[in-house]
This record gives sequence, structure tokens and C-alpha cells, in this order.
Amino acid sequence: MFSEKDFERLWFLYKTEGEPKGVSINSFCISNNIPYTAFYDWFKKAQKKVVPVEVEGIPEELIRTGKLPKLAY
Repeated sequence: MFSEKDFERLWFLYKTEGEPKGVSINSFCISNNIPYTAFYDWFKKAQKKVVPVEVEGIPEELIRTGKLPKLAY
């Protein structure tokens, strides 16, 4: 049985290594010995937890003081 952490790691690895190389998520699951159907079930549940966020502008105080935060991606 796979844990939520296993699926989270797989998704991260896929987005950073598999997707840029054009590998399908199904092939990526197979190459990592995880059944795609199990991953897909987790992914459908996990999507409900993700909330889109929209950020507009920078607070005026940060602009005035010049203390802009560094962006981390």
C-alpha cells in the first residue's frame, strides 16, 4: 500500500523530471513501480485540497521602504 507521501513524492518527481522530458504520467508511474490507477485515485482526491490563489500587486509599504521580499520558487 502506498502512502500519501509516496504519491506526493511521485508527483513532485514527475513534474520536475518526467514532464519536462515528455514522459507520460502513466509511463512514469510504471517506471517507479506504482500502479497508475492508485496514483490517479490519490490525485483526484488531492485536487480537491488545492485552492487557487491570485496575488495582485505589492503592498505600498514594501514599495516605499524598498524592502521587497526575494521570491522563492
